[in-house]
Amino acid sequence: MKPPYDYRLNKPFLTPIIDIIKENNRIKTFIFEYNPISEPVKINPGQFVMVWVPGSDEIPMSVSHIGKNSKISISVADVGETTHLMHQLKIGDKIGIRGPYGNWFTSQNGTAIVIGGGIGMASVLSIIQDLSNHKNDPIDIKIDKIICINGAKTKSELCFNKELQKILKENDSLEICTDDGSRGFKGFTTEKLKEILNKGKSNSITVYACGPEKMLKTVFQICEDHNKIPVQLNLERMMRCGFGICGLCALDPTGLLVCRDGPIFTNEILREITDFGKIHRDFSGKTYLI
Repeated sequence: MKPPYDYRLNKPFLTPIIDIIKENNRIKTFIFEYNPISEPVKINPGQFVMVWVPGSDEIPMSVSHIGKNSKISISVADVGETTHLMHQLKIGDKIGIRGPYGNWFTSQNGTAIVIGGGIGMASVLSIIQDLSNHKNDPIDIKIDKIICINGAKTKSELCFNKELQKILKENDSLEICTDDGSRGFKGFTTEKLKEILNKGKSNSITVYACGPEKMLKTVFQICEDHNKIPVQLNLERMMRCGFGICGLCALDPTGLLVCRDGPIFTNEILREITDFGKIHRDFSGKTYLI
């Protein structure tokens, strides 16, 4: 779905952090009010904002929680210079937010399989909530079951399990995967996905996912091999602008940009992207194999 474009949201809006939740040793969730214009800002599941930390760089971050009264949250892993600086911030400190940008996940009828790899789980939290809302009130969308696969390298890096257990309803399921087997299924989320699909009987399945691009490529291939199950995958590429100027997030050879044409991509487009799951591009534009 193509979002409406509001140029007023391109200017960073300084807002204080109103709460911080420590999810694990690597991930913190920052909660703040985002009301940069007089009208309420509509943010949809899977969209992202550009986050500016005074004294450092600006980076794209998925919105992990879309609350009421202009409250939103971003969940941040301590993995680089800017994110490390964010982890030093305290309640009351200000950060700059602009956006939202990009398209979004859309809930579909039938069984939903939602996969989060590591911090990628933050990007799919809001679609899980949306799917659950439709399940409670199935006027337009009828959700039969939600299967959530939450994966990490080890149990200490798992996040949002308690929150997921509150969102998921009767007959839904939460599958925990760790690479080292320290909790739940020993193996990758993609192996668990294949196991579920091999056992499944539903004729209507949609797979939603966010995580490392190599994981997403495998998710896509598994779904293609299972009668081309529809996917909605949240791709994360290097970007500076957020709205199609810098070109760092280009997808070869299509010319599509993750920020402008994504970050959510479906089967039809993913089939055309030859560098999907193969390269990483740094801030200079140089590419590396992954």
